[in-house]
Amino acid sequence: MRYKRVLLANPAYTRSRVRGVFSAGLGYIAQALSEKGLEYDVLDMSLGYSYGALKRKIKVFAPGLLGISMMSYGYKETYGLIDRIKEDFPGLAIVAGGPHVSLLREKVLKDCPGLDYGIVMEGEETFTRLCGEDEVGNIKGLLYRRSGEVVYNGDREFLKDLDSIAFPRYEKFELERYFNKQINALPVISSRGCPFECVYCPVSCSIGRVFRARSAENILDELKYWYGKGYRYFSFGDDNFTLVKERVRELCELIKESSLRGLMLSCDNGIRADKVDRELLTLMKEAGFYRLAIGVEAGNDRILKNLKKQETVARIEEAIKNACELCYEVDLFFLVGSPGETREDLEDSFRIASRYPIGAAYFYNIIPFPNTELFRWIEENGRFLAQPEDYLDRYPIFDNEPVFETAEMPLEARKKALKDAFAITRKTARRSWSRRMSGMGLLGRFLAFLYTSRLMQDVVLRNRSCKALAYRVSDAIIRKRR
Repeated sequence: MRYKRVLLANPAYTRSRVRGVFSAGLGYIAQALSEKGLEYDVLDMSLGYSYGALKRKIKVFAPGLLGISMMSYGYKETYGLIDRIKEDFPGLAIVAGGPHVSLLREKVLKDCPGLDYGIVMEGEETFTRLCGEDEVGNIKGLLYRRSGEVVYNGDREFLKDLDSIAFPRYEKFELERYFNKQINALPVISSRGCPFECVYCPVSCSIGRVFRARSAENILDELKYWYGKGYRYFSFGDDNFTLVKERVRELCELIKESSLRGLMLSCDNGIRADKVDRELLTLMKEAGFYRLAIGVEAGNDRILKNLKKQETVARIEEAIKNACELCYEVDLFFLVGSPGETREDLEDSFRIASRYPIGAAYFYNIIPFPNTELFRWIEENGRFLAQPEDYLDRYPIFDNEPVFETAEMPLEARKKALKDAFAITRKTARRSWSRRMSGMGLLGRFLAFLYTSRLMQDVVLRNRSCKALAYRVSDAIIRKRR
């Protein structure tokens, strides 16, 4: 056995607006280690733990291998953390996985000297084999160093039977610090992969185009497990939860036939409008689904075609209308400044965002990820306004900092478009929160205004101490309403 004891760590992500950057992927790795009988522990620095706390954990637990989950957001801070750990513990092997490593691969190890290994795409099998006795050069999906060079062993074949993987129990995670059972949704991942070819999406680089799904029975087992521990709120974090409608129908029927009462289920990561119909939405509602997000991206068919979305506005609006009429809480996702998009095209998006009684219309500053068609188009046309190594670290999806421009929407026009789009996001969110807090009268309207203000979103929630206080207050308000 190469490594008998493993410490899993999540970086701090100090600029994040959320209370803790929960990593379901790290949960799957932890469960895989547990299933193999390997000793492990977990420290999530995004919950406020300092580097000193991590050092103490390493000294006391004495792992042979430290595994770090890594997003592109804040990756420079994570690189610095890794190099600092290696300096203080030169004998400790360090491996990183997650979207950032899958996206950039060899470049990550070249840019971060403290890393010994990197894991590309699905990590359960690669990680446990790294801990075992397999020759490093024979482990698919593994990046490593050999004679001063970074070597990649090639992609591992995707797991086809997701039911064969144990769902995470998060036994050594501080779940109560992420999730209040009365308020927050526990994430459930029921499928992997996306077969579509949207020009902006990096999912194929991080988890692949091959769609694989857990069975309805297997998902129900996970819901039952957490239900027994007092959880009622669950959010499906799939990229394509409703891709196979029959699987969703079967799950809904199983839930209705089960003893699980009072479930509150959501699809917050976004679903495709063309993969739901009124019949399916009705059945989902009966099973406990109450909120969903729809990836609209653009307000007319011409821009959707440019994005290779393979959907029409008519179909998207039909899904929005059905969901609203069935009393779902509906959020919409839009992109600002796609190739070919003019200000007039963006106004079409604004009209859709304002037409329905939705929760919020989120407008995103479109980010070109390496190895996507969008990135190649911008590079070939010389339209970058910022370097990838900088904007990937900042990940300015909610900031008025364009990272590229187009002939139809140059820099200043793009800044104006983003400013107006973010104003609509605040307006729709404020309208939604006002409805939720209508029972509190003027106080509710004030709190809705405060929460959705630029001050709260861009200043308060980016300060660690203020963020903690803001979430405590919001939790108290929501508990009182429920």
